[in-house]
Amino acid sequence: MRSYLPWCFLLASIGLLGQTPPPILAPPLKSDKQFQGWQHLKGQIVVVDFWATWCPPCLPGLEKLQRFERQFAGQPIAFLTVARDEPNRVRKYFDEKGLDLLTFVEDDSRTFESWGVYGLPVVGIVLADGSLLGITPGENLTAELIEDLLSGKRPPLPPIYREPNLEWDRDEVEWRDGVKPEFHVVIKPTNGGGGYLYQPGSNRISGDGVNLVNLITAAWQTDYFHIDLRLPQTPDKLYRYAVVVPKGREPALLPTLQDAVQRLFAITADWQELEREVLLLKSSKTLEQSSSQEVLTFMRGNITLKRQPAARLAATLPNFLKKIVIDETGLPGQYDFTLQYRSDSPEILLDDLRSKYGLTLLPAKRRVRMLVIKPEN
Repeated sequence: MRSYLPWCFLLASIGLLGQTPPPILAPPLKSDKQFQGWQHLKGQIVVVDFWATWCPPCLPGLEKLQRFERQFAGQPIAFLTVARDEPNRVRKYFDEKGLDLLTFVEDDSRTFESWGVYGLPVVGIVLADGSLLGITPGENLTAELIEDLLSGKRPPLPPIYREPNLEWDRDEVEWRDGVKPEFHVVIKPTNGGGGYLYQPGSNRISGDGVNLVNLITAAWQTDYFHIDLRLPQTPDKLYRYAVVVPKGREPALLPTLQDAVQRLFAITADWQELEREVLLLKSSKTLEQSSSQEVLTFMRGNITLKRQPAARLAATLPNFLKKIVIDETGLPGQYDFTLQYRSDSPEILLDDLRSKYGLTLLPAKRRVRMLVIKPEN
């Protein structure tokens, strides 16, 4: 299982810096607002915001962009956005939020790839002479940065995060004697990245750019919502880790990582039954049994589960509803579910569940198996 952390991964190429950036290949959200080329925009600084409705960190940036457009009106600066999304989703979001930004939307990734952008949120800055100053995480676009640009300054832009290498111990570690160990446990500080790689039943697990909570979720194969963190503070560092056990000793893999995490961070972990506020997944109609191949994906605002039980859907929903979900549908088989989500509007997901599948979520209290994390001693 390849698992990424719940933020949108940032990566972009630096090969374009100082050159004329590629054209905007995405179609305009409004048909009368075609991209006319960088020559048409010369003499203005241009801020290009790369985003999507399914990217939670991207959404605040749009309202910020709208404020900057008003704040710097009449000055030689233009703002435009490129969304990796579906036009109807973008229109709905703009209508809900009252946004009116020059926007281009593509359901492929032609513009993103031509700019060397492979994750979100990212902002590109094009100077008045038509050259690309840089590409930076969207959070770095501030009023102070814009004022510096308008005054003729060329401030360095903070770099983007690097791509995670989930098999870093295989790709980047060379043993001097040329012999790879049959057993090893490594946890070391790093920066950037984000995710882990584990195939159930495998003799190895590895991750890159994770914090302590992410390490815990991987080692105990749980999620954030089933962790009761009772630590006075948690380290703000990011880590790489890799564990390999001998072939035939696969059941020892996760306990080995669990032991290492507890020893390194001086913590204890204990499963306990605790009362929690939860959501109960209920069904009001019979669903058609699936004849599909098994599929389980969450990407670009869509959740797709094929040939999956209702309990698997319930286990998936906390990622989007931020609360534990318990299956009380009584549905006995395997089914297909196709749902839409947006981080700032859970109603979209709830409406899909209700209208397509007759599924509702009711608040309740239940005793839940929780992983209690406490300081050692």
